Order: sequence, then C-alpha cells, then structure tokens
Amino acid sequence: MDKIVVLDFGSQYSHLICRRIRDFSVYAELVPFDISMEELKKHNPKGIIFSGGPSSVYNSDAPIPEKEVFKMNLPILGICYGHQLIVNNFGGKVKQANKEYGSSVLSIDNDKDLLSGVGESVRAWMSHGDEAEVVPPDFEIIAHTESAKAAAIASKDR
Repeated sequence: MDKIVVLDFGSQYSHLICRRIRDFSVYAELVPFDISMEELKKHNPKGIIFSGGPSSVYNSDAPIPEKEVFKMNLPILGICYGHQLIVNNFGGKVKQANKEYGSSVLSIDNDKDLLSGVGESVRAWMSHGDEAEVVPPDFEIIAHTESAKAAAIASKDR
C-alpha cells in the first residue's frame, strides 16, 4: 500500500490530515518534523505533507526539517505553516499578514493536477497570520482567497 508521511509542526489538525488521506485508501503516518533522513527513508513514502503549526518561518526558533527533505525526489504538500516553509526554502518570501481564521472561499486559478475536479471555488478552513508575499521561482499560484493572493502554489517542475 502506498504511504504518505505527514511531518507534524504542531498543528491541531495533523491527525485529521492523516485520517482524510486514509479515507482515500492511502496509508498516512504522522511523524515529528525533526525525523532523521535515515528514519524518513525507512518509511519509503510516495509523498510528504508538512502540517501547519503555530510558528512563523522567519522566527529564529522556527521548526525546520532537515534540508535533505526538500531535495528528495518526492511531491511535498505544505499546509499553512508547511506551505510557508516551502515558500521560504525555495526562494520566496513570507511576511506577517492580517490573520485569516475560519471558513473562506478558495478561488481556483489552475485546476490541473492537485486541484483537478475541485471546481471554480471551494470553502476551505484558513488559520494563519503569515502569507507568501513572493512566490518562489519556478512556482505558480494555483489558488487564492480574498486576503491571501497565494493561498496555494505548485512547483512547475515536480
């Protein structure tokens, strides 16, 4: 059975992320964000999800996985803080923004691949105080909300 590994950065929803993945008959395992590369490779994941969390990527004590995780030839999905980690790691810029909390309309800008079949928009739960101000090179915005212009991004290469 295929496996997705969810790196936990302190989100209150990490277990729910795993449960939703399992609803699609894909095994998901929750592991700490600071798992060693050796241990991560033992899981033989088909993809990795970075959960959300209460930190900000620009803080000196921000939790960050080993740099090699970003270099694995695997799809990586970042949710909230995890999304901001991806932006920061690949050369984009994250800034403090107006807090967005609760149900928001996520408008789909590119419905191929990850957002295929979602439609023009979907209600999504938002819980963040930071946002991607500059999208990394070789990434594109695939969805936005009223207050977050880059609510979802995708690599053009992965």
